[in-house]
Amino acid sequence: MKFPLWRLLVVLAPCGPGHATEVALAPTGPVRLWQRAEFVVTGVPPAQNNFDPDEIRLDAEVTPPSGAKMTVPAFWTEDYTSRRTGTAEELTPTGGSGWRLRCLPTEPGHYSVALTLARAGVATRTVSTAGFEVTGPPPAGHHGWIRVAADHRGFETSDGSPFRVVGENLCWATAGGTIDYETWFDEVQRSGQNVVRVWMCPWWLALEQLPAAPNHYRMDAAWRLDRLFELAEERGLYLVLCLDFHGMLQVDNPNWGGSGNLWTRNPYQQNQGGPCAQPNDFFTDPRARALYAKRLRYLVARYSATTHLFAWQFFNEIDNVYAPHLLQAPDVAAWHGEMGRWLKANDPGRHLVTTSLTGNSDRPEIWSLPEMDFAVYHSYNDPAPAKRLARLADDYLSRYRKPVLIGEYGVDWHGWGGRTLDPHLRAQRQALWGTALSGAAGTALSWWWEEIRADGVYPLYAALTSVLARGGWPEGGWLPARVAPASDQAPAAVGEPRADGAVYTGPIALNDAGRLKLPNEAAVTGELSARRAAETLSGLQRGTAQPEGRKPLRLDAWWAAGASLQIRIADVAGAAEFVARIDGTEAARRAIPRPPPEAFRGRTAKVNVEVTLPVAAGHHRIEFENVGEQLLIIDHLQATGLRESAFAGGWRYEIEVNALRRDDRAILYAVSPWAVYPASATAYRPPLQTDQHITLLDWPDGPYEVTWYDPETGAELGRNVVAAAGGAVTLACPPFVADLAAIVRRGAR
Repeated sequence: MKFPLWRLLVVLAPCGPGHATEVALAPTGPVRLWQRAEFVVTGVPPAQNNFDPDEIRLDAEVTPPSGAKMTVPAFWTEDYTSRRTGTAEELTPTGGSGWRLRCLPTEPGHYSVALTLARAGVATRTVSTAGFEVTGPPPAGHHGWIRVAADHRGFETSDGSPFRVVGENLCWATAGGTIDYETWFDEVQRSGQNVVRVWMCPWWLALEQLPAAPNHYRMDAAWRLDRLFELAEERGLYLVLCLDFHGMLQVDNPNWGGSGNLWTRNPYQQNQGGPCAQPNDFFTDPRARALYAKRLRYLVARYSATTHLFAWQFFNEIDNVYAPHLLQAPDVAAWHGEMGRWLKANDPGRHLVTTSLTGNSDRPEIWSLPEMDFAVYHSYNDPAPAKRLARLADDYLSRYRKPVLIGEYGVDWHGWGGRTLDPHLRAQRQALWGTALSGAAGTALSWWWEEIRADGVYPLYAALTSVLARGGWPEGGWLPARVAPASDQAPAAVGEPRADGAVYTGPIALNDAGRLKLPNEAAVTGELSARRAAETLSGLQRGTAQPEGRKPLRLDAWWAAGASLQIRIADVAGAAEFVARIDGTEAARRAIPRPPPEAFRGRTAKVNVEVTLPVAAGHHRIEFENVGEQLLIIDHLQATGLRESAFAGGWRYEIEVNALRRDDRAILYAVSPWAVYPASATAYRPPLQTDQHITLLDWPDGPYEVTWYDPETGAELGRNVVAAAGGAVTLACPPFVADLAAIVRRGAR
């Protein structure tokens, strides 16, 4: 396609002594308002490494009609075509390569461009000037960049429109490459999602994360990332771009298929031509920081001109490399501050900046940095996700005064386990609805994307977004609502036993997520408390070699005659020693020697040691402790003859409610106490909930219309009108099994 010459006025200037060619810019298409403009730059003298700005640096000073100048770096690129060969994507170089310049015109009128060239040993000089006209209107659906909202609770676009996150991780493709994303992005859009997280890692989109490639960037990967942004823009999706995989700095982690041991192949490592002798040098060595800033410069040049870049995210779970003392937390935090400042100073698009950490790893030295625009938490194996993640988001928000995003969510970090661990997708619903109706900036971003697609989870997103849209959730002004009953943590002490002598025989659930800081105390009063014990009890018992977080497991319960506890120690990380005490007196001890090397799979070895602990009739406090050196893991705890009782103080389980409110309405999500994950996770039908009530506090008196929905399908279940009195609106829930959603509007229609 040809473009009218009047649209681009170019004034040519010589490159310098010894160069007959002249630098010129030519647009690749019409230059339009709020659409990425791209120019081909010709006549640039050759260089050995076009990616090294110390050798050759091409910058454009772009002046819009308002006069607010911005500096935009040009970049070197190579072109490819893509085609599907069987199930794989095949990229073919087209032979076209050269310099490009991208910018985003944000106001109509005349723009001027001054292109400067700097070469090693040669002074910077202006080599070309140009002018072009930008016409409107902006494209349909345009809203601008994503930024932090004025209330610091969430996000908005640069035109002031609220932006509520609904999304997931689609971090990499395999053989299908970008062709897979065409299908994935279509499905994501249809389900109502708007944010997708993508990784740059050795096996996908790696510019520099490959051996012997410091400051030499993969053009096939860059082309693929271009394509992802094109697909996202076409579908109205925004990308969180994670720039580095933490495994690049690890040397001894057997997880993730061994990909957590990539330090020896890291291009910044000395034997690959980089400056770093040790992983921590990546964060402290001035040469390494300068190399990384060059990569950031290239990324800014190529991708800052898209409004659909949600955020630059420096790392995935960088604190995974803190132990065993590979990285120093203060050095990592200082690096984040420095590189965050670099982006803030050099990104013309002013995109958000963040990083990510592992679950239950709160690092104030990072989240307190002004350069980190929002905090990110990764949630795996979290019990009671609707309640827990809402409280976590509120806590982060209050301490850091920044939006909070649950950047990854999974029932189990080991694998999807969806239809085995969560066959009815109750945990998935609780995580999505619980975060949407909390202080978080939107829904949790699910992990295990290929399994989620295969297991048909997208209808849950569609149900969620359809109900939320009916309630006006995408609009601004939402705050957490005060609700009764408030779902407090169960007390760790029992009250009186049931007079009828009823007993419970069955498992007591334990949590196997080592990162969770659980109280490790529980009162077991019967079946429901036994099922929900995983909310407070961990099966991981650290040894004396791991003093941090070491805590005995304690149970408080009544027992009938002939009662017992059966304990199975599944794995150990070395020599361990299990001790059980009843009311402070030792009742059992089992020493477990270190298994032979061939027994270890990763960091632990399977031992399957069984311990049976007889318990006398009556009220007892039972304690388990590992007094050996290394970790032991209890994977099964079975009670026989546990006498049912009340909780101390008459406390009891209630339905758990998450709710948001604005001036004239509220949206809420309620979970049966029997369906709170992982309690009754595999039960087809927990007990039917009848005669349940929810009270919204601090509301004006008068009539309110309540519309009830099924969170699984989004189907409307019924409507009724209630009256508020004394500042409270009490809602009578229709009978339900697992969970329930409602929209409450002031007034009666």
